[in-house]
Amino acid sequence: MKARYMACLLLVGLSMFSLSLCISCKRAESSIPIGEREHPDMELHNADYTLGENVAGASSENPLYMHAALISIYSTGRDTVLSEVSFHQGQSMSGRCKSASVSADNDKATLKGDVFVEMDNDGTKVTIESQEIEWDGKENTLFCNGEVVVTYGDGTKIHAELFSADMDENRYEFGRILEGTLV
Repeated sequence: MKARYMACLLLVGLSMFSLSLCISCKRAESSIPIGEREHPDMELHNADYTLGENVAGASSENPLYMHAALISIYSTGRDTVLSEVSFHQGQSMSGRCKSASVSADNDKATLKGDVFVEMDNDGTKVTIESQEIEWDGKENTLFCNGEVVVTYGDGTKIHAELFSADMDENRYEFGRILEGTLV
């Protein structure tokens, strides 16, 4: 009987301790000003997002359309964050990535995590794979500061560091080729 009584007291004591920890955590969170919290103003699930289109509806000549499992929008000028993303730009480019960060001006995006881009320029197919690629809607370019693998339709594969693509000019530039040969 005494052991049961002691177990009950121990359980009540642990419960009170846990409750006091929860209350102190809540109190600490509430002392952070609302504007500094990391919560988005709006979350959209299974939604579409268009880059290169401003609030008035005017758009660039070739906007990038994205579909995401989750879109987190912040009203404080922060980037909009998309998760589990697929995208396309006209009929010439499509791809996917784990996440994307869209600039507040809606003209640039940073694609991250297993980025795969497939392009078809006048019948020439090119795929680009990297962990991070920047898309610039004003210039219609892609830029990769890290490692990238570019595969051409004829099977030519280039593994490089630093890469840029001008999609209007169908021009690809490599900073340093690590493996492969350009013909």
